[in-house]
Amino acid sequence: MDYPLTLETALAVYDVLIEECGASDKGRDRDAFIYTQTKKPICVEWRFCGKLGFGGKFWNNSKFYISCYSENETAERLAMINAANARLTELYQKHLAEHPPA
Repeated sequence: MDYPLTLETALAVYDVLIEECGASDKGRDRDAFIYTQTKKPICVEWRFCGKLGFGGKFWNNSKFYISCYSENETAERLAMINAANARLTELYQKHLAEHPPA
């Protein structure tokens, strides 16, 4: 996806990052994410760290998903990633249905 997200979608994505992966809930962290996802050009790779370590990233390139560095993967982190990615897939589908690309 190469177009900005709506404020509603960007907020929902960041909520997933907080709830599933321990992303920072400090105002400036959330605000920076919202800004980079709702303005053009969008940021397709956002490092949020959280419980996934320095490699914890949100991706917005043809789908929404998160990942971490493979060397940092643990069973606990993979479970977080799977839970977050399931929710992010739903958000992506909803966003596309409500705001199809022009």
